[in-house]
Amino acid sequence: MNNNSQYNVVVLGASCFDGMASSMRVRNLLEPLINDDSITVSNLIYEKEANGIILCEGTINKINYRVIRFKITNIQSLFKFIWSGIKFIKVCKSNTIKNILYNYEYPDIKNISFLLFAKLIGYKIIFDVVEDFRYFTKYKSKLNRLKIISSIFFLKLFPLIAHAVVAISNHLYNLMLQVCKGKVPVYLIPITVDLSRFVLKPYYLPNNFKIFYGGSFGEKDGIEYLIKAFDEVSLKYNNVELILTGRASDTDNEKLHHYVEHSVCKDKIFYKGYLENDEYYEVLNQCDIFCMTRVNSEFSNAGFPFKLGEYLSSSKAVIATNVGDIPKYLTNHKNALIINPGSLVELINSLSYIIENPESISSLGQQARKVAELNFDTQLLSRKLLEIFKKI
Repeated sequence: MNNNSQYNVVVLGASCFDGMASSMRVRNLLEPLINDDSITVSNLIYEKEANGIILCEGTINKINYRVIRFKITNIQSLFKFIWSGIKFIKVCKSNTIKNILYNYEYPDIKNISFLLFAKLIGYKIIFDVVEDFRYFTKYKSKLNRLKIISSIFFLKLFPLIAHAVVAISNHLYNLMLQVCKGKVPVYLIPITVDLSRFVLKPYYLPNNFKIFYGGSFGEKDGIEYLIKAFDEVSLKYNNVELILTGRASDTDNEKLHHYVEHSVCKDKIFYKGYLENDEYYEVLNQCDIFCMTRVNSEFSNAGFPFKLGEYLSSSKAVIATNVGDIPKYLTNHKNALIINPGSLVELINSLSYIIENPESISSLGQQARKVAELNFDTQLLSRKLLEIFKKI
């Protein structure tokens, strides 16, 4: 533990070591505070979230971690899972500085014992809420279903467990205000982005326009109609490519490959799978048009797409569907092209507009970057989180 640190933080509910939205949300908020020695961080990781981690415990980028696992059919492994997590939380506790357990998402059947134990021995509990599980309709497994159902049930425990709640969107902020009933402070911290990953330099028109989507490939993400729109556009313009990156569940992966295989322009679609951070940002920075194509559902409108912050920071053209908090930050034809969710025609027209007016990539991109700098800069928002640590 760094003797100069002001706070000792244990992260639960997300790995700090992969490139998916949950990990990047936590990393962007905590890494600036780690780097200036304001906090010391440890990470309790569920095996399912331990992508790329070989050893069950160790230290990566100054963060101590422990991976815990269980089989739902093995009662003995369940007890070991709980005991290992409790032991890690106890061992990580500092006797000299404030201890904080930072939980990504809700209390649920998997983490409730850890949360109660941490509070019992003196940790301050902060929840970072990024989705409204009441609108969740697709379950990856029976365990995932149990987790979501238990999360909704445990909503009423927020005032009893939490010392503070952070929400990523206005919808979730208002929901948490209702749930906490004035007994626990609630703060709005939107999506975050590490601006240093995006080098500002003159933009030169490419020979081929690279259209980019990165992230998950669930129903909410609108991948099917993105590929359909690309088909129409690529038949009209020869100089376009579609770049896809991210990690998908088995079911979503099958659907994605089905969409690509049935595309009339599949030779222009490049699915790169999950990329490590450095490679991901290298690919992203080489692209010209970024698409955030979330559909119009209660689940989509409740959250805030994390990747949008990266798209805006690229200083390139962004096409975004009008869901959730998007209208709060973006204005059509000023800093992005805003389309109605699910509108294939509007997506085709927006892509065509940018290709036919390539100067808009730079003009929209410059304004998009300003939005990211003003609202989503991780250096600014991490200081806001530090102020919350001071208050609880």
